[in-house]
Amino acid sequence: MTVPRWVTHLFRAAGLFTLFAVIGGSLVAATESGFECGNWPGCDVDAILPGGVVNEILYRNPWIEMTHRASAILSGPLALVAGIVALRLRGVHILVKILPWVTVLGAFIAGFVGRGIVLGVVYPTWVGALDLGAALVALVAMVTATILVERTPAQWFPTRAGLFAWGAVGTLLVMHLTSLWAAGPGSFTRVVSWPVWNIVHADAQGSLAAQVARFPLMVLAVVLIALAVREARALGVRTEGWIALAFAASCLVLGAIIGSTGTDALGVPMAMSAVAVFFTMILVAARSSVLATTAAPSRGMTDTTPASEVEGSTRP
Repeated sequence: MTVPRWVTHLFRAAGLFTLFAVIGGSLVAATESGFECGNWPGCDVDAILPGGVVNEILYRNPWIEMTHRASAILSGPLALVAGIVALRLRGVHILVKILPWVTVLGAFIAGFVGRGIVLGVVYPTWVGALDLGAALVALVAMVTATILVERTPAQWFPTRAGLFAWGAVGTLLVMHLTSLWAAGPGSFTRVVSWPVWNIVHADAQGSLAAQVARFPLMVLAVVLIALAVREARALGVRTEGWIALAFAASCLVLGAIIGSTGTDALGVPMAMSAVAVFFTMILVAARSSVLATTAAPSRGMTDTTPASEVEGSTRP
């Protein structure tokens, strides 16, 4: 079966806006823009009018908060429509029918908690972790569903590259969630970021155990990323892996500069690099596990041989 082009575009749009929501959430935290709008879902008129007060472009800017809300609000309905459409598709992998609903649930949780924070509700740390975790899992689900749709007919193969890459994604997820307990007030540690010891003095008020736990998680993530990049080359998945390694190195360099100089000017690029690592590793994992299959000529059946192993075929 060939999925209609408009369905592929729908899934891509849902995945893109889910990514925008994660990028926006990290950017809001890194720029301390989350409380620049006094209500929800709208914003105070005097905050967003041309004459409103904007401290700096990348510091306490209400437009960053509103842009994030717009992308987050759109990601849920797009995933919902994708989920409804997927239920009517024939010949697609079963995960295509399931994963968009995981994204819908994640978007709902993240939106509900985000609304409460803006309106002044004080949540315990575990709720903040639930918020971030829901957003990251939603991204994993929607991107994977999109790749499954793009490669229909496709099968899920437990390749070595895929196992290493999914291990890296899971390790990064746990590392980012652990950061919320390690972070002190106003620290970049609470943003989607890689660990640097007490990146600001405020981290001394966070959990020492969580601070320590992040470092072996970081080492494990780097090892798994490197292994995934090496194995994925045989499947034609090269560029994404090298991009992930480059952004991982960027995270560590930027974090080291912030930790050694005390500057807060590099928090945004560090947060964006961390999101880029997570996103590109999802691509590596999904593209190494979801391989297009060849359609058998008779009875409309599907041959489970990966297209990459068919003579004369190109990258799956």
